[in-house]
Amino acid sequence: MRFSIEKLKKFLSRNFYISPRLIAPQKRFQADLGMNSLEFLELVAYLENTYGITLPDNEIAKVQTVKQLTDLMEMNLVGVEA
Repeated sequence: MRFSIEKLKKFLSRNFYISPRLIAPQKRFQADLGMNSLEFLELVAYLENTYGITLPDNEIAKVQTVKQLTDLMEMNLVGVEA
């Protein structure tokens, strides 16, 4: 299963009222998109549930940008069956 940036944009716009136009690879979740740490963890839980994976806590702690999250998702989805 491939990671979908479109699903990410829909979730962020629906749940956190972030305009999809603002969601770009270089954007930081807290500084640029205005998310707090609890909201970010909610996003991670949504992604884990949607894709049936568990992201490593030590890697999640390093994520600041949309690109970093996309890369982490793609790395963890390798070999995962749909």
